[in-house]
Formats: sequence, C-alpha cells, structure tokens
Amino acid sequence: MNSNKIRAGVLAAVLFGAGALGLAGCATDSANSTSSNGGSSNSSTQSETSDVAADLETARQAVEDALAENPDWTQVMLAGDVKQPTQKYGLLVMPFVKSDAADRVTGTVNISGGKYVIEAESAATGETWQIDQDGKISQVSE
Repeated sequence: MNSNKIRAGVLAAVLFGAGALGLAGCATDSANSTSSNGGSSNSSTQSETSDVAADLETARQAVEDALAENPDWTQVMLAGDVKQPTQKYGLLVMPFVKSDAADRVTGTVNISGGKYVIEAESAATGETWQIDQDGKISQVSE
C-alpha cells in the first residue's frame, strides 16, 4: 500500500515538473520572439516596427556610408540601378534595392545639418514608417 502511494507521489511530481518545464519553455519563446525585433536601446520603438524595418535600416546605412565619405552632402539618392556609389545629377547615388515588403522607400534623402528622415510604406499594411539619422523607427501619423 505504501509503495502505491510512493509511486503515485513520484508520478505526480514528474508530471508537475514536466508541466512546469513546458510552461517555462513557452515563456522563454515568447520573450525571445518579442525581443528579436532589434537589439537597440529603443526596445519600445523597435517592438512596434513593421515589416519594412529592414528596408529602413538598410537605407539609413547607405546614407550613413555616403556621409562618412563626405559629410557635406545635402542630398543622397538611393537607387537600385547602381552597383557602387556614383555621382549623378550633382548627387551622390548609393546602391539600394528595396525588398518586396516595401511598396515605396524614399528615393532622394534630403540632409540638413546632419539630420534626415527616410520613409517606407509597407506593401502588406499600407502603413508608412520612418527612420531618422539616429536609427529611431516610428510610424508616421496621418
């Protein structure tokens, strides 16, 4: 009789432990999926970003690369028809190809005092998002 109680107690402990581990695994997956949107200090902004965040970050990096070459540029064009930085039309043209996630990405970025904004429109939702020179992504309010 005591052996049956011991077996039942061990079985209950094993089931409880397995259930607790299963719940802990789900909680870890949820935490990882919400924090995987970006490793930036702007976690609240990053968690709100849409499917065009990668396009915005890539476009910003192209502008940053252009300004690293010459910080005096007041306009930088982003274009898919160049393979390397090129001067055309009195502008520096940087290679950039948008993904299918974006319906539109700013083509010519105006820079004033080192400040600029790049916009992208989501093909899936139609929402417009922007990134500034500091890498902050936010939704454009209508």
